[in-house]
Amino acid sequence: MSELFVTYHERVTAFIYSRLISRDWHLAEDLTSDVFIELMCSYTMRDREIDGRVWGLLATIARRMIARHFARSRATETSTDFGDWFEARRLPTAPAAGEIAVVRMEASRELAERPAPTTPAARRQFEALTELAVAA
Repeated sequence: MSELFVTYHERVTAFIYSRLISRDWHLAEDLTSDVFIELMCSYTMRDREIDGRVWGLLATIARRMIARHFARSRATETSTDFGDWFEARRLPTAPAAGEIAVVRMEASRELAERPAPTTPAARRQFEALTELAVAA
């Protein structure tokens, strides 16, 4: 079996590669390994002899592997309508400028009504609140 692999590996890979739409060499190698696994399972495990028809047998298995690959890839649904997906991930709308101004005025009024801080920790807290009110 190993001598069949060494002899026909490149030929089977090139055969599969030439029939792939995507021209993906790695996929061709993966399908080639599946071809040899199928050959081993079908013939070696069942004590069947591989006569002089090796290339025809490998090419037939390879064609079936390619057909299975395309059937599986076609069975996978790809959506072209992303409206629901975008709607679910839409960012919240920004508040209107008038709403922002009202919030800032209320925060400023609230800060102005508070007594002036006397301790350094209270002063830092007051400054942080003032910065938040201005940023809001």
